[in-house]
Amino acid sequence: LPLLALFLTFAVYQFFRTRHYIAVGIAQADLAVPYFQEKPNANFRILILGDSTVVGTGAEDPEHSVAGYLGKDFQEAELVNLGVNGTRTHGLIERFEGIQDQHFDLILIHTGGNDIVYFTDYEALAADLASVLDLATNISDNIVLLSCGDVGTGLLFPYGTRWIWTHRTKAVRDIFMPIAEAKGVHYVDLMRTRKNDPFAQDPDLYYSDDYFHPSGAGYLDWYEHVKAVLDTLNLQKH
Repeated sequence: LPLLALFLTFAVYQFFRTRHYIAVGIAQADLAVPYFQEKPNANFRILILGDSTVVGTGAEDPEHSVAGYLGKDFQEAELVNLGVNGTRTHGLIERFEGIQDQHFDLILIHTGGNDIVYFTDYEALAADLASVLDLATNISDNIVLLSCGDVGTGLLFPYGTRWIWTHRTKAVRDIFMPIAEAKGVHYVDLMRTRKNDPFAQDPDLYYSDDYFHPSGAGYLDWYEHVKAVLDTLNLQKH
């Protein structure tokens, strides 16, 4: 009986703890404003699309999101941000409606996190990603794809379940990498071992208050990996 009481107490605590952080994340999402640069006469055009990580949910301000850091490096470019909170990869397909007659010098696609959390079927995810990348390659010669780091490092999730999210993160990574290679798309690998992962080593710094979305420092860490790939593309910023 004492062990049962201890287990029930722990389970109730984990339940309400997770509910609290989910509520914090919802509040952050309601306040988040996507970063964009409206410059219709620019000679260099960037499209960034995806989920809440494209919106910049969790960052202290839009400038401290991946899109914001990208805009700082490409200050003279037009940056179109089509990030929407909660989007799964399948939802990106409709995001290309109305822009298939346009051209972008660079497309950054950030997706997969919600597919991990909401248990999207792996075969369906692979088909959706292939469709998304086909649409992207129709309107740009330079496409960069990233998913997310180890979701299992997020302290939002109850203790004892985090291995599930690490397992699914690795599975999604294993889906994304070969499809990106087959489509001629550059993949940014954010998966690291725990001892080399700053999100695992210092979650208070790299995660926002909901311990699920990155903070400004977390987005900067991700963007440094993006920039390392961009530097290999010899992009002409005009």
